[in-house]
Amino acid sequence: MAKNKSASTKSFHIICNDYSISKKIAQDVKRYLISQKYFFNAKEHNFLFVIGGDGTFVRSLRKYYNTDVKIVCINTGTVGFYAQLKQNNWKELISIINDDNNFFHPKNLEININNKSTYNAMNEIVIQSLNTIKLDVQVDKILYENYKGSGVLIATKSGATGQAKVNGGPIIMPNVDAYEFLELAPTIHAKHLTMMAPLIIKGDSEIDLNNFYSNQRCDLIIDGMKVTAIKSSDHIHIRQIDASFKLCFPQKISDYIDRLQQTFIRG
Repeated sequence: MAKNKSASTKSFHIICNDYSISKKIAQDVKRYLISQKYFFNAKEHNFLFVIGGDGTFVRSLRKYYNTDVKIVCINTGTVGFYAQLKQNNWKELISIINDDNNFFHPKNLEININNKSTYNAMNEIVIQSLNTIKLDVQVDKILYENYKGSGVLIATKSGATGQAKVNGGPIIMPNVDAYEFLELAPTIHAKHLTMMAPLIIKGDSEIDLNNFYSNQRCDLIIDGMKVTAIKSSDHIHIRQIDASFKLCFPQKISDYIDRLQQTFIRG
């Protein structure tokens, strides 16, 4: 699936959700690109077109984190924050993919557990339990807090408009190199208080989570998917990195604000 020396610079693949409109657009896009002398190749390709909503895009990334594929999203779903194109203007994709300035390496989170298992998150990671969870939070090896509550959430700046926003987190502008840490329903008690506020973290700072305790199962959830159960002895290290793949996404402040307004105000 990764681009390599044998892959044509005009090769492409398409991923879409199961909705009939997405399947139709996928067929139309395939025919159109072939007519423009592009080549369909599901195994080795330079371009990936994701047709659906943000969920389709995030799920597709599991196969592409370590590739240099260029990704363009066409929105046919409910939420299309990552989509550069819609159902009615997808034919603009040729002018988009012909300009490399439309693509950039987005930030994502690298999650390492016990120096063994490594995962990536485009939007956010959540550590959550059905009951109260306790854990220690460190920023750059300095103790930030002894957290107690329902869980914690760490989001990228692009993921700040997802679950983080729903849970009261701030939106981070694209020209700010940062990510964020949120407490989820922290315990409010005279004997145990937490910061009870979102924390904006500098892009090159790192987070460590350890000393977990809960009398119920504690889960690590990455971009909406349960990945593994967390044990009390686990040590989780989180840092922000540049993705290997490139994404077509607005980087100008004016374009980004327009995307925010389209997604959350105008619809």
